[in-house]
Amino acid sequence: MTTRTLGCAELYGRLRHAVNQMGSQRRTRPDADAAAFSYFTDHGSPADLHCHVLHGPGVTADALGTVNVEGVDVTYPECGFALTEKAARLAQFSQEFEESWAWGDAVATAARLAHQLDDTPADRRLGDAVLLAVLRYVAHRQPPDMTPLPGWLSHTTPLFIDGYPTTLLGHAAADLHVNAVTASYMAETSAIELFHALGWQLSPRAQAVADVAQERESHGESWPDAVTVAEHALVGHLDRQDWDR
Repeated sequence: MTTRTLGCAELYGRLRHAVNQMGSQRRTRPDADAAAFSYFTDHGSPADLHCHVLHGPGVTADALGTVNVEGVDVTYPECGFALTEKAARLAQFSQEFEESWAWGDAVATAARLAHQLDDTPADRRLGDAVLLAVLRYVAHRQPPDMTPLPGWLSHTTPLFIDGYPTTLLGHAAADLHVNAVTASYMAETSAIELFHALGWQLSPRAQAVADVAQERESHGESWPDAVTVAEHALVGHLDRQDWDR
């Protein structure tokens, strides 16, 4: 089996996608017998948060086998994904918290705790589907008609001002826990240039997503609409190959 390194940003995006799809208030069978817990239901459907993440690249109940009860620190390596230290903390805390919390709260809190650790280069890697998941989350937690403030166009306004994100991509960067102080000092208006300057690696498709979203925002489209256009332009799918991007 070929092992791929999975960093914190990639795993966070996968978790965020699951929450986007299933709903932030989704729970993982809180009344289930812990001794009988499995990632999959009796019908073979994903049952918990991390099973939804792994189900994207095609992991099945048969593939997991007896790994089901071992926890994510064992499950991800068994499925071919080596977690960085930071990603492992995100995985472990989110699995622990989802036992009693809604998925949205579990992911958000686990991410804050994971970011107490320093990044490795692998933790700053973004593919198109992961960036889209973060953008979709950011766009829909704001007012539904969120657009640039009057006179603030996304192609001329820095993504961060005085430590605060301003544009759609600025809020996405903040959600990925970029250094807001450094980002403000740089006064960068291009998301791609900002990420690169801060040591992030974006796939070509992720760069295209950022370009399209910023371009649509600069035309006054609402944030959800800008993300939808970016997704349709790239035909972003969470498939097996996406883990390598």
